[in-house]
Amino acid sequence: MKLSFSKNDELEVSVKQKVGEDYRAFNYTSMIKSLIENKMLDEPEINGEFSDSERASILSMITHINNEVSEFYNEEDAQDE
Repeated sequence: MKLSFSKNDELEVSVKQKVGEDYRAFNYTSMIKSLIENKMLDEPEINGEFSDSERASILSMITHINNEVSEFYNEEDAQDE
């Protein structure tokens, strides 16, 4: 799953889920299901006038989520052995 961040003319940020070529409203439940199935989020799309620090923050959040999910599954695999 890929998250798509965009900013409109009023500087409001919106997040959508990109599944294939389709964009859907962001939904935490869908994100969690995708993380369980795929064990990671894809690099996000960032569209609009985001500052460098905003872009870095979004990328950092995705990296953090992926690291936490990876760590969780690594611990789970270690317990199964």
